Amino acid sequence: QMNSNITAEILKKYAKMASQSFMTNPGYVISCPDEKKRQDFIYHVVLMRLYISRKTDIFYFDEEGRGLLVLRKAGLGYPTGEVLKVPIILGLLKNMSFVSKLLGVTGAFSDKGLYDEEKTYIVSPVFVDVNHQGKGVGTALLKKAVEDMAQKGFKVGLDTMEPTNVP
Repeated sequence: QMNSNITAEILKKYAKMASQSFMTNPGYVISCPDEKKRQDFIYHVVLMRLYISRKTDIFYFDEEGRGLLVLRKAGLGYPTGEVLKVPIILGLLKNMSFVSKLLGVTGAFSDKGLYDEEKTYIVSPVFVDVNHQGKGVGTALLKKAVEDMAQKGFKVGLDTMEPTNVP
């Protein structure tokens, strides 16, 4: 569903879920060995992305609240003006040394020019509650998104560092 009326409480719930889900992501672990700071940073990054995304992207929620998949039009960035409007930006700013370290390790990524931008959506992000990972929740969300978008004449791309994430 694309819905700019998704509440802050819902966004916070899923940002917390993502911060737990992404804790072992190698890029985050290398960049910030301190688990508390890493989880706080991931929470704020995901909350910022979801806050902006709710205005433009397509959200697929697991019916039981166990996961979320967001589809973003290929080549569509996050405008600086929108980022600065996000209330939690201060939480990110207090972690700026971590942000620069993370960008230095992982590099800046853009999908611009990699896909037919008129016909492709990118999964960004997808995550599942840690208690339900490996049980098909993410796969079901991805399959549903791919089926829905194929019926509308669109392709779906998935950027992942983990080969087991591809169904």
